[in-house]
Amino acid sequence: MRRLVALCAVVLAGCGASGPSSYTADDVKAAYYTAKDGHAAGLEDYWVDDEYHSHANYVPREALEVCPLMQRANAPVRVENIIRPKAAEPVSEFVVAPADAADIRTPAITQGALLFGTSAIADEGMQAVGAAMSKCPPSYEVRGGPSPILGTYAVSARPLDTEDGWTGVIQQIAHTNPADDVYYEDAAHVVVQRANVILYLDVTHRKIIGERSDAPAKAEAVLRTVLKRLA
Repeated sequence: MRRLVALCAVVLAGCGASGPSSYTADDVKAAYYTAKDGHAAGLEDYWVDDEYHSHANYVPREALEVCPLMQRANAPVRVENIIRPKAAEPVSEFVVAPADAADIRTPAITQGALLFGTSAIADEGMQAVGAAMSKCPPSYEVRGGPSPILGTYAVSARPLDTEDGWTGVIQQIAHTNPADDVYYEDAAHVVVQRANVILYLDVTHRKIIGERSDAPAKAEAVLRTVLKRLA
């Protein structure tokens, strides 16, 4: 219950800091983190086809994932895996990832956004997102589906707010697959809102079992770059 109150409280805060009163799709696209921002060799970036959807984990473009792969999970508590904020206009997704598909250690970053007609509608959407994310069980198993998504998911979430008025939630996910006794998937899912936009980004890569997670720290670093451009 405390977790629910904490996550809901941060999104009720709204945006009180100075900055643009609204954003356009072009504003968001121009602010996305790029391969050049990564300052590392072997990165590429590209726009995701708006018609593309993952068959293993279907998330409509006008929706946000709040509990990863819960639709396939064997869990004592059933919650929704996605939420569809009202009156959302999706912005095209942009990916920064290793150019070498065999590179599983370098983080892959997916960015996207939802635009709304007013700040009030966006704020209402973010409140719903925070409430939904707080209901995701801390641990559950996925036993059906393609081999890469099988295994145990450990999920935690905490409020995230910035000095320039963005508020939201950062979710940390650790996924262990029974077919892999060397690596685990280290992932972070960030959703933040200010004015008439909800931004989201996902960071995922593989860590050797026993290594400390750093996906949330990477996600926050990427977010800082994006938000600076939107200031």
